[in-house]
This record gives sequence, structure tokens and C-alpha cells, in this order.
Amino acid sequence: MSFYDHETGGATCPIFPKKARRAVILCDGPPPPPGVLEYWLGGADLFICTDAAGHPYDDLPVPPQVVIGDFDSLAGRALGGPDSPVFLRVDDQETSDSEKALLYALDQGCEEAVLVGAVGWRLDHTLNNTALIERFSDRMRVALASQYADGVRLAPGETVSWSLDLGTRFSLLPLVGTSCGVTVEGAEYPLLSDDLGPRGPTAISNVVVYDPLLINAGDGPLLVLVDRERPAPRATFEE
Repeated sequence: MSFYDHETGGATCPIFPKKARRAVILCDGPPPPPGVLEYWLGGADLFICTDAAGHPYDDLPVPPQVVIGDFDSLAGRALGGPDSPVFLRVDDQETSDSEKALLYALDQGCEEAVLVGAVGWRLDHTLNNTALIERFSDRMRVALASQYADGVRLAPGETVSWSLDLGTRFSLLPLVGTSCGVTVEGAEYPLLSDDLGPRGPTAISNVVVYDPLLINAGDGPLLVLVDRERPAPRATFEE
């Protein structure tokens, strides 16, 4: 993680700085590299695991305070112990375990959350977890932390100025329909009041070339995905 400060952790993330009480939610997807989870736990006020995520919990950097879900994936596993987390079973088939965790975090006064281990393996879970960013946008800020990149939502009309390493790759995806009037400055492929939508154009794998990177979301919400590390330089061959 090239530009992420591990001393202060996710509280000072350049694209998702902590502004309020924060929950980190470890979902039951591909386990993240240890450094990723440790980074986001820095500054977390509440650590939640969904279903079997993180089990056995003594393998985690810190134990979760709460494990929530319908526990279909934990069936038959040994639980309990003097230092075990609180287990909350919610048999609501109309919400995913990730959504149950976000609703619980809201009840605990959290205004922002980071979903870790929420993408990969099952495409339906990946797409649903991505949609939660928009579904909860009127109640809390939600970020996605994958193995190699992090995703944050920009609200309609929002402008951000991020100080990122030159060479950092990032992508823009409209969350709802077409976002009109998107502007990007400081990138290899700048945009000036352009429209991004399901029919194109594509705004994938752009590259930061100036500091700071400026993005205006236009009139629709955008998902911005930022790589944690710069790509390795391409090999050159001399004749």
C-alpha cells in the first residue's frame, strides 16, 4: 500500500478519511491480506464479522465485537469461549448478511462503514455488496475495500481533491444510470463535463499524472475505485 499511512490506519485514508463513528465489517468473501484488514481497523470504533467471516476469530488482528448473520455458514463449528464475540442471529431472508451488519452499525450510531472481504468468489454477492454503497447513501458513508483497490461513492455534484502517488490507477463507474457533466483533472485521460453511463464511454484504468487529482461527479453518483499500489513498471527491451 504505497500512499496509505499504516501508523494512523484507515482513519487518514486519502480517499475515505474518518469523519464520524466508523464500523469495519469483515464479510464472508475472499479473506483480505492481513495488512489490508489491519489498516482499516486503525480508527475503527466497531468491528463486525458476518457469519463465518474471520472464523476462527483468534486469527484476526483483533477479535470482532459482534458476529451477525443467519449463521448458515457457521453451522457445526465450535463457538463460544470466555473471550468470544457477541453472536446476533437475524433470520431475515430479505437482507444479506452484509446488509444486516450495516443496519446493526447504524443502530450503534455509526455514520460510516468499510466493507472488507465483500467482493470476489460469488458474482451475485459482489454486485449486491457494491449496490449497498448507493442503497445506504442517505444514511451512512460506505466504502469497499478489496484485495487491491478501494471504492468510494461520490454524491451528485460532489468534488474531491485527492493527493495520490503519481502513477496510481483509478476507475470511475456510474452507480445509477448516466452521470452527466463528469470532470477529471490531473489524470492521463482527463474529462471535461463528459457523460458516463452504461452505454459508455469507459473510464477504467485511468492514471494519476498530477497532484492533486480532481474529480467532480457531475449530476449522478459515481463509484471511484483507486488501486492501493502503483503497477510495476513495464519491462523494456533493448535491441
